[in-house]
Amino acid sequence: MINKLKDHFILVDRCAEQTRIVEIQNKKIVKFTCWQDQVPPLIGRVLDAKIIKKLNNGMVRANLKNKKIVTVKVGTKSLKINEQIKVIITSEEFDDKPIQAKLWSEIYNFEKFNDVERIIELFFNKNVPVIEDNYAIFWNNMDLDSCFLRALDPMIKIEDGGVLWIENTKAATLIDVDTKQLLIKNEDQMLKFCKNTFVKCMDEINLRNIGGMVLIDFPRLSFNRKKNLHEFIIKEGTKKFPDINFLGFSRLQLYEMYVPRNFKSLESFYINKNEFDFQNHIRSLWRISKKMKSKNNIQFICGKNLFKKFKNKKIPDFINVIERSDLPNDYGELLEKKI
Repeated sequence: MINKLKDHFILVDRCAEQTRIVEIQNKKIVKFTCWQDQVPPLIGRVLDAKIIKKLNNGMVRANLKNKKIVTVKVGTKSLKINEQIKVIITSEEFDDKPIQAKLWSEIYNFEKFNDVERIIELFFNKNVPVIEDNYAIFWNNMDLDSCFLRALDPMIKIEDGGVLWIENTKAATLIDVDTKQLLIKNEDQMLKFCKNTFVKCMDEINLRNIGGMVLIDFPRLSFNRKKNLHEFIIKEGTKKFPDINFLGFSRLQLYEMYVPRNFKSLESFYINKNEFDFQNHIRSLWRISKKMKSKNNIQFICGKNLFKKFKNKKIPDFINVIERSDLPNDYGELLEKKI
């Protein structure tokens, strides 16, 4: 089944009251978002707003009807304070930061789209095959949890040599470029290495859903080569990320850029390991139930603690959850009852 999939596709996994959208290329996760189904995402919703303040770089601040503040990209269009506008939301809500939005236009015809379709249209590659998986079977067979956890590793090896170290703080994300075990003979080779490394940095920012201020500590270069690198970053970076502001090198020789965040950071989905383990327990239940021949005599026997957790969770309708006092509190087993 896995072998028949193309090298590049989008997997939509909907079970255990959670929706996950994953873009997979060459058996690796390249983009990810996730939400609990009882809390639908804001992204892609078309809402009315009122302008309250003009900002630089073609941006304004606006109020939604529920008084939430949004930062709206309006480009060169001339708008006035208190003017009523229609916006399309392009980010989730993060801490106390304003929600990101764009000025609505006819090209954003999302009213008839569901949550998944809107997000794929806005943030995932178009014309890539979409596979629906309501039992997390593909996720399990491809061992995407391992891919996910590897993506959280602060150390990333660069294929041609060198290492990236990614450290997240409240104020900014620092990416340190380490030339470990890399033989550089001259500055031209170092410049080439830095350019290739920047492309890798963009992949990691994309995968980890990193947003806000990002500082990249490249190896030291001469003034002219830093200028060359900055021009390369702007040219290549805007192809993939047109909304990023590439600010250039600071006095401390760190490369600065501001990345608008659309999805929650990757770490936010794995903060509570117990909840993660439990969600995967439920997903395992869906996967195994798919393979059961009978749909009438399936039981899930479990201990007291696990039974309490399952009481308010969505599971396949044909599975009967039974509490057993003789089992360990967190034990669970799926059985096909013989008639």
